[in-house]
Amino acid sequence: MHTVISNNKRKVRRLAMTNCHSDLDVLENLLSTHDWFYMYSDDHRAWRKGTDQASDIRRQIDICCGLGLSEEANLLYEQYQQYKT
Repeated sequence: MHTVISNNKRKVRRLAMTNCHSDLDVLENLLSTHDWFYMYSDDHRAWRKGTDQASDIRRQIDICCGLGLSEEANLLYEQYQQYKT
């Protein structure tokens, strides 16, 4: 008997198996601590901090892509992103 696994479950399972790279751990830490709504802040310091964090996330994704971990990095980003512009 064959079971049907959706593409999302397959991606999550693959991500769980391959999330052992230290650069992916760094990316996950950046994503989990990021304020996803910084652009709505009236406080310039909060906005600046969010902008800096977003730059760090983009830089870390570029590093992961350079290491051949682009699919895993993009899946992590989509998992943590709560607001899509």
